[in-house]
Amino acid sequence: MSQQPMEKSSNYSHGQLATQVNHSVDKMMLSQQPHQRPKRNSNFVIGIVIGVVATIIGTKFIGNNPANQSVSQETLANISSATSNTVSQSITTTTAKIINVESKIEATGIILPYELIPVMSQVNNLQIKSILVDEGDFVNQGQVLIRLDDAVLQAERRQAQAVVQQAQARLAELKAGARREELARAKESINIVRSEILEAQADLRLAQVKLERNRQLQVEGAISRDRLDELVNEALVKKTSLERSKAKLREAQQQLLELQKGPRREVIAQAQASLAEALARVKLIETRLKETIIIAPVNGKVAKRNARVGDVTSAGNNQELFTIIQDGKLELEVRVPESELRNIRPQQRVEISSTADQSINLIGIVRDINPIIDRESRQGIVNVDLPVDNGLKPGMFIQANIITTTEPRLTIPMAAVIPQNNGKGTVYVLQENNMVKSQPVSLGEIVDNNAIEILSGIRSGDTIALKGVDYLQDGNTVDVVQ
Repeated sequence: MSQQPMEKSSNYSHGQLATQVNHSVDKMMLSQQPHQRPKRNSNFVIGIVIGVVATIIGTKFIGNNPANQSVSQETLANISSATSNTVSQSITTTTAKIINVESKIEATGIILPYELIPVMSQVNNLQIKSILVDEGDFVNQGQVLIRLDDAVLQAERRQAQAVVQQAQARLAELKAGARREELARAKESINIVRSEILEAQADLRLAQVKLERNRQLQVEGAISRDRLDELVNEALVKKTSLERSKAKLREAQQQLLELQKGPRREVIAQAQASLAEALARVKLIETRLKETIIIAPVNGKVAKRNARVGDVTSAGNNQELFTIIQDGKLELEVRVPESELRNIRPQQRVEISSTADQSINLIGIVRDINPIIDRESRQGIVNVDLPVDNGLKPGMFIQANIITTTEPRLTIPMAAVIPQNNGKGTVYVLQENNMVKSQPVSLGEIVDNNAIEILSGIRSGDTIALKGVDYLQDGNTVDVVQ
């Protein structure tokens, strides 16, 4: 009964021995292969292997002897020590270095137009005749977008222009004054009237003479009273005719004077006012004609088109025919929790990406932070300027990383660290004699490019084992492969 536990213990030791021997042989072979050690070392290794095999066979025959078991353990330790000091493991190394690590705030946002310009008609009740652009087109300021039917306005302009011509002719006539022919006619009229006056004066004198002679006859009883009355009346008629001729002379002389002086200032002013009114009418119609050609108010991209050929314009109802994104410029509106807004400043960089489109990878710049916080979500809005030709479209949902700070931190590749519990880890530092030393380190944050921050344990410039670190032990001698 006392031998059974011994036998069990002996079998367990054999298994341990075989495992460690195999591990030692594997390490020797892996180390031998890539470096092609000298033949002297190869023969030495073969001798070790033969010794190990002989030890296993001897232990198998004397395994029941406790003293022999103690010898086997001691032999195993010697073999392991010999192999570890003789065989070198191949590794690659890296250098602990300080890099600039960026602190980021992760958020989401939406792409919006920076400035959205509506395009509307300024005239009512005109039909759309043609549309020259469509959604997505980039237009220049002043470019024609729509032409309206202008036939009625063209007819009104022609009529107004005719009125202008009439007013211009009238004003020119007044300013030019009377013509020589008119002056000559006026002078001739005066001469005629003067002749009439001379004739009327002669007739009046004759009538007066006859009247005086017949008065004497009537006294003498040679003529009747009625005949005398007729002569008195005839003299009065002649006198009246003379007075009328004199009035005509004064009128003709006044007309001649007016022709010689030209028109009055009031008449010219009235003619000028009539001309100005006609010109204003033409200008109004031409303005309305210009409004039948709807142009782009700014440079930009057509975001939306509501106009259709045949529609009738309605200026009073704020009818939007087009919507233009000014200069095609977009912005990113990011919603950030209130607690993180204090870390955001204008001019900070923003990394922009999209899960829906992996090709989107842009850098934006924080323009401003909206001072109003949403009462329900407790979030603020950060406006981000985007680069031109960014391939983005309004309404897209975007992921944004706002880079708040950039700090220098000591880092090494994550593959060089054997992680432990509680934020600790182990690295192997290469010494001057190509031996490695196990060194505990405190781990920080994972940074870009599969690197990890080292808070303590090593210094910048230390050479750290990288590839093959899982098979190292403290004090191992290694071969460094470039």
